Amino acid sequence: MRLRMIDRWTSVLLVAGCVSFTGALDASVVLAEESSAESVSAEPKAAANPDRMTLANPGSIYEQFERDRERKDHIFQVPGVDLVTEPWSDFRTELDEKFGFRPAFSFTHIYQWASDTVGLKEQGSAYELNLNATWTVFGRKTESPTMVGFEFLYNQKIGTDIPPTALYTQIGSVYPTTIAFDDIDPSVGQLWLQQIIADRFGLRIGKYYPLDAYDFFPLKNFRMDFVDGVQSANLVIPLPDRGLGGFAEYRPEPNIYVRAGLHDANADTEKTGFSSLFNNGDLFKILEVGIDPGFVERIPGRAPSGDIHATFWQQDKRNDDNIDKAWGFAFSASQRIGRLMPFIRYGYSDGGRFGPTPMSHVVNLGVAIDGIFDQSNDRIGIGLSWSHPANGDLDDQGAVDTFYHIQVTPQIAVTPSVQVILNPALYPNKDAVWVLGIRSRFNF
Repeated sequence: MRLRMIDRWTSVLLVAGCVSFTGALDASVVLAEESSAESVSAEPKAAANPDRMTLANPGSIYEQFERDRERKDHIFQVPGVDLVTEPWSDFRTELDEKFGFRPAFSFTHIYQWASDTVGLKEQGSAYELNLNATWTVFGRKTESPTMVGFEFLYNQKIGTDIPPTALYTQIGSVYPTTIAFDDIDPSVGQLWLQQIIADRFGLRIGKYYPLDAYDFFPLKNFRMDFVDGVQSANLVIPLPDRGLGGFAEYRPEPNIYVRAGLHDANADTEKTGFSSLFNNGDLFKILEVGIDPGFVERIPGRAPSGDIHATFWQQDKRNDDNIDKAWGFAFSASQRIGRLMPFIRYGYSDGGRFGPTPMSHVVNLGVAIDGIFDQSNDRIGIGLSWSHPANGDLDDQGAVDTFYHIQVTPQIAVTPSVQVILNPALYPNKDAVWVLGIRSRFNF
């Protein structure tokens, strides 16, 4: 068994290395953007006001673009890559400066292996191809910009019988060890229109990902940070899949926000959503009130470094899937303190065993540490969680989730992770199951 596991990991690392090297030859966001850091786009010039309103959460298209194009400390650079990246970077900068258009492409692969199972499968592997863009159509240098967002997705399992999103069913956990790496046919995942008015009122409508819009958490980015269902998605809130919906946000003060939204509760990434929304009419409603304590000065146009918020939600009964109606709430607090980012979160759902969430109570806390080995983009995260299953016949479950995000080259990041599922609720005779994982991602 030990030799088989070593062989699997060797194969996975070789594949990840080949993918990463190929990605490096084709990737495109480094030297030109570093050399033109003071003139990367017209957008940062418009964002000089630290009170500028943004509707971007950590995993959103806009925020991911900003994070990807930051100047990065890295371990090495593949010789000759600048011959490919520099022209593309120059072209993308020109698109941004002249038209407010920001295209991006990324490839992310994940492999997970479980130490013990109640099912027949012990590993899952999948990749995500993601092409996205934002276009600030009007008002790029004003307090009232109009933006369009687009995302194209293709996810596919590779080399294993199940995708990583299904691995939790094999180890007796009540929630997934990862949330996003499933089989998804080529699909338009997001297509939305956003309007901000006077840096006080914001509105977004169309098809988009509610996970990126609510329950703000600075480490909620399954491509780069935490990967398990509690830390990366807080599954005690049954946020729908990518689908039709809309939300509005009002800021009575620059550091206070109130956000409310309505969504198709039966959303499906692979479908437009018009049929499920207008024929079924099952809605997910959400309200969030939050504040940035202001301990760290905000970077203009970026998500805050500190946040305290309360979220309240209600979901209609979903007749097609025999899921009862439910309501719930969540509280969250996080704050950057130098290189540290501690957090604590709690969530509740009243749905019961036939409700929309796998848990009725969840508590999770932890810390992220940046600047590992003097590399500004390297990060270690440690998260602890306790969950009470919605099915009252099951015992409570605990978990530890850790990751180490390593910036290998300016375009390529590798993120090993270790999860320990403590007393898995559906595997009562097991004290702990280990889930080892590795993600490799390149962007350009």
